[in-house]
Amino acid sequence: MMVENKSVMSKFSINRVIWYLTLSDIFTWGLYMVITTIVGIYLETKLGGRAVEYIGVGTAVYLLSKGVSQIPVGLITDRIKRDKDDILFLLLGNLLMGVPFFFYPLLASPYLYFFLQFIAGLGAAMNLVNWRKLFAKNLDKGREGYNYAVYDTILSIAGACFSIAAGFIASVSQIYFDLVIVSIGGLMLFSGIWVILIYFVENRKSNK
Repeated sequence: MMVENKSVMSKFSINRVIWYLTLSDIFTWGLYMVITTIVGIYLETKLGGRAVEYIGVGTAVYLLSKGVSQIPVGLITDRIKRDKDDILFLLLGNLLMGVPFFFYPLLASPYLYFFLQFIAGLGAAMNLVNWRKLFAKNLDKGREGYNYAVYDTILSIAGACFSIAAGFIASVSQIYFDLVIVSIGGLMLFSGIWVILIYFVENRKSNK
């Protein structure tokens, strides 16, 4: 009976690297999805009536920064064997995605906002390329669909919880709105802990 229970559990288990990558994404993209839903309202209080226009330009800056940076990042990390460079770039990407939100309460000019979007785009490029590489290389053979399904389910549930909490807190007052933005940046930085833990998984497939 004990053997049967272990066999059932093993079918639903996921290796540690996939768990760490999932947790990393919860505290980066899970939170980023939340911030994009409320940032328009927030920037209107900071940048005035032209906030929608500035957001359009800022989004373009972010997408161009991310798009142009991904190919060089991919070429660099592909040239280096094993995965230490992938982990390092992923860590840097997470940090660069989180840092800009610490400066949002200081926004008084759209140009600072555009610069912060450029930094976030660069971080997103580092994150996406290397997260995808590590995730793909560490998938459990024969259970790739299950691995992706568990990841996306957890990310969706976490994003829903973050959205409810952020919306409730931000609606209280402008001071709390600033706190929500900065807290999201801090949690994005915290995501780096899960990336660091990947390095200490000695039997990870991506390091072979």
